[in-house]
Amino acid sequence: MVYLSAPIQNRGSAHMKVIGAGYARTGTLSLKAALEMLGVGPCLHPLAGEPPTASVIGPERDAEHWRSSLAQWRATLGWIGACHYPELMEAFPEAIVVLSVRDPDAWYRSYASCVRYARVHGLSGEPADSAASDTLLLHDERGRLPDGRALERARALERYQRHNAAVMSTVPSERLLVWDVAEGWGPLCERLGVAAPGVSFPHLNTERAFGARLAGAATPAPTGSLPRLRRISTHDSARSFDQSEVLERLGLAGDDFAERIFRRSGVRTRHLELLEGSPADTVQGRTPVAEDQLFAHAVRAVDALGIDPREIGVVVSASLYSLAGPTLAHRMIEHYAMDPQTDKYHVVGVGCASAVPLVRLTAQALSAHPGRQGLIIAAESMSGLLTHARDDDARAKIVGAAIFGDGCAAALIEAGGDGPGPSVVASSVHQIPGTLGAVRMELSDLDGYLHLDRDLPDIAGAHVGAIVDGFLEPLGLTRYAIDHWIVHPGGRRIIECIQAGLGLSEEQVRVSYDTLAAHGNVGTPSIFYVLDETIRRREPAPGHRGLVVTIGPGVTVGLMLLVW
Repeated sequence: MVYLSAPIQNRGSAHMKVIGAGYARTGTLSLKAALEMLGVGPCLHPLAGEPPTASVIGPERDAEHWRSSLAQWRATLGWIGACHYPELMEAFPEAIVVLSVRDPDAWYRSYASCVRYARVHGLSGEPADSAASDTLLLHDERGRLPDGRALERARALERYQRHNAAVMSTVPSERLLVWDVAEGWGPLCERLGVAAPGVSFPHLNTERAFGARLAGAATPAPTGSLPRLRRISTHDSARSFDQSEVLERLGLAGDDFAERIFRRSGVRTRHLELLEGSPADTVQGRTPVAEDQLFAHAVRAVDALGIDPREIGVVVSASLYSLAGPTLAHRMIEHYAMDPQTDKYHVVGVGCASAVPLVRLTAQALSAHPGRQGLIIAAESMSGLLTHARDDDARAKIVGAAIFGDGCAAALIEAGGDGPGPSVVASSVHQIPGTLGAVRMELSDLDGYLHLDRDLPDIAGAHVGAIVDGFLEPLGLTRYAIDHWIVHPGGRRIIECIQAGLGLSEEQVRVSYDTLAAHGNVGTPSIFYVLDETIRRREPAPGHRGLVVTIGPGVTVGLMLLVW
């Protein structure tokens, strides 16, 4: 492929930077994701939930029209760029033109498959009005679905090659990048004058995803058979510490490394109940106090849900810290005088990835209790693991001391039915091979801390894109179908790497950053804090989709698709 020198200029300026002139099925949606990950965004693509209005594609399309209609976009892709690249070049003389191409045989197989899908499901009309169709090139020149002749190999390849030849003969060489999606980051980054990110190149809108979308498999509508998150509540101790207070109490004030880590952690304040002091200096000695703390916070969180104990059929509790018996689930059944036959489970060691297995386990257990509800309690006493600084402390101990906090969340689950709260449409957990040591508990007679490898954020960021795409594809979805991102607030670098790996804007993960700043990483209940705040702040509308993304020991990526 050809790529030229002279990197694109003024990346921060408010004008069009990239015009995508690629034909259908050449990776235009993947190109959108890649450009946004490289800072060239937002990018307009009809498949990404931003269909152009009539004002954009109206009959009067002079240069001023394009500049005003597309003022908010930094790149335009899909059929808009493919159809109108000559006009867009005139309106935006500083923009480069990216002609995405594929091997002709591979292109034809993908094109023919998608035309068959489109014809079978009877799509018609202007391309701009069809959210399911990729570009104008799955339609004829009059906006109608092509007849059977469109599947003739020679005819289809002639149209494809004619389009590519026209672009290459029209666009001056100094403004043109001819790029194959198989080449990934290299040519794009060189032409844009930016470094390649340390994550896999996104590959979206495969034939399978295209077909599932047209077949109506894109996110089944919530039905009575799907579990529903009816209510969520969270509870913290009254006492909150800022970072300078934590440094002082742990004996780290004046330590250059510790102060730098605390300053860069993204945490502003945390609730750390046992930082006030406990009857024993060892982690083991503090266990009874921590157990009582977890129970007290759990009661307050459950009280805030307003449950009817007679309607609870399953109680599932979880903590990274608690190993004692009776478990938190046992204590809650006793406290609320629930039915003695209430199912009870206590999950340990799953930590920040707990939300997905907790919801799945609760929903599965409810099958034995028709008409009843499930109660999830996720509680964490991270201050029970915080110990005073020692001369031989590992730096990983200081990293954990900078971000972890105490917290508790409770959630009420129903096996189905209508009512408030999102339905759980699909969920998955994916353990990344060879990463068992990245998150682990380090305990000795006198000391204890949760060890986090410094490469943990990079590991998560490098894999999360492919894991999320693989999860969404069978549902006929891409990342751009997600309205609300509920991302684990595991630390500033965790959020940043997930954000980069998924090509998200800072605003899309703002709730996660704010939750981290106000509470720190509270381990097991962390993602419930983000989900609760997302519901309050974003007020998801009916039909909105949310994707929960958790990162925990394993390293395990948990995913849960919610629909309101």
